[in-house]
Amino acid sequence: MMAGRIPQHFIDDLLARTDVVDVIDSLLPLKKKGANYSACCPFHNEKTPSFTVSQDKQFYHCFGCGASGSAISFLMEYSHLDFVESIEELASRAGVEVIREQGFEPSQPKRDLAPLTKMNEQAAGFYQQQLRQHAQASMASDYLKKRGLTGEVAKVYQLGFAPPGWDNLLSSLGQNEESLSELRELGLVVTNENNKTYDRFRERIMFPIRNKRGQTIGFGGRVFDQGEPKYLNSPETPLYHKGREVYGLYEALKATNKIQHLIVVEGYLDVISLYQQGITNVVAALGTAITREHVDLLFRSVSELVICMDGDSAGQKAAWRAVINAMPALRSGRQIKVLLLDQGQDPDSVIREQGAEHFEQLIERSSPLSSYFFDYLAKQHALENIEGRASFAEQAKPLLNTLPAGAFSELMKKQLSHITQIGRQERGASARPRFGSSQASRRSAKKSPSVMRHLMTILLHEPQLAEKIAADESWLAIDVPGMALLKNILDILHEEVAVSPAMLLERFRGSEYEKTINMLFAEEKLIASELSEQEFLGAIERLKEQARKSRYDELSSRASTLTDEEKKEFKELLK
Repeated sequence: MMAGRIPQHFIDDLLARTDVVDVIDSLLPLKKKGANYSACCPFHNEKTPSFTVSQDKQFYHCFGCGASGSAISFLMEYSHLDFVESIEELASRAGVEVIREQGFEPSQPKRDLAPLTKMNEQAAGFYQQQLRQHAQASMASDYLKKRGLTGEVAKVYQLGFAPPGWDNLLSSLGQNEESLSELRELGLVVTNENNKTYDRFRERIMFPIRNKRGQTIGFGGRVFDQGEPKYLNSPETPLYHKGREVYGLYEALKATNKIQHLIVVEGYLDVISLYQQGITNVVAALGTAITREHVDLLFRSVSELVICMDGDSAGQKAAWRAVINAMPALRSGRQIKVLLLDQGQDPDSVIREQGAEHFEQLIERSSPLSSYFFDYLAKQHALENIEGRASFAEQAKPLLNTLPAGAFSELMKKQLSHITQIGRQERGASARPRFGSSQASRRSAKKSPSVMRHLMTILLHEPQLAEKIAADESWLAIDVPGMALLKNILDILHEEVAVSPAMLLERFRGSEYEKTINMLFAEEKLIASELSEQEFLGAIERLKEQARKSRYDELSSRASTLTDEEKKEFKELLK
């Protein structure tokens, strides 16, 4: 993929070439319903269709769960692509090349990693073939059967076998210097200090590690006897970074598009055992602690994670580290729960011994992060005395300070104060929001957001109406909530012609107004019916009246010092 920022004009042009109905219908069959199209929402369970797609506005909206957006947003949410990947997918559908601004090119061009990816795919195919055909593969097959795994689930995860011997993969794929170099760079073969080259993985069950897009980026190999190390993973390579990828994410996302949460476990076989029992939304860290990068990766696909480590002391320490690393990522709308298994248990043993229904009940009863956090620390401190409460607070405060600002952070800090009995200073009167003293000001403050909201919502869905507002109209100078955003919208629409609602929506992606814009776009009445120009002009008249009232109040307050011009204006306002 080329480096560089994708220019806005290319995104606009791509959306102009794209029909959101075609994009969604290719992934989710739509039915014509009046002027729009509908289907059961793919983002929540429902029996009656409430998911609507407007071909006119190039926009989708679900009246049930509130999901909404452009063709780009749909690919990001439904196909779990990031923004750039979604642009590339739409460009591929449109038959155009993604262009990028040259000013953002790095000094060194980005390397084409396709040959390395292809070599990994060939290696995965080799290991799968060995599991089916090698004379000694029965040992691996017997081990997998003993663990309760079927051939079907082995196929889903592309399990393979690295046979005994030093050069099986090497002699099969390392036919020339170029391929040998690729095998070395991928860590599939190793060259020692004596210049001897040999296979890294030998006599192991092989677990291909795939990224979110299904590309094989590395491997994990597990012994099926008492050998050491128990697990051997690919080293860090240009494709594989264990601190930024997880095992099983591709398979989990492919299994269902209505995934509500992801369960994070320790081992590859935990993932596969749960999948085989019908619990398909499971991933595992790759032989390392769960990192902030892991958490951010997973939160791009779901809004809730359940941490489920093994029931031994090492597993519980791993769960705590995962929670601590995840706390800085807990912005609004994201949640983490923790499932504490009994001593000696792991997800694989629980599901095999007690079944999927029991495991799902455990997931339902898992502890919210708030409860887990304070319970974990309470076990380490004597809260019945001052010294214990002080040490509790000293350990908890720095961790709570990593939470993003918001209601959750404030409530967690209040809970800490309650547990430790350390009072927090109440905010003084100066911290309270100030309101206008006059009754007219209070009425204005209440009235203006609804009128402004109505006006902006109409404008977002009917961008062509911007031509009804001149850039220099005096009422645009009135100081009311929302005016800054309205001016921002008008600036975009006055500068360019033929801006569709979908284009307008994408213009605010990543901006300070993104959340507000998304809420305005999702107004139900605007999706359900066409809006009249009269409504739009009526909203403008109400804002103009508010501007006149504001100006009248200002001039009236200094009536004795008005200039001749202002006196004339005042008389006009009196009329």
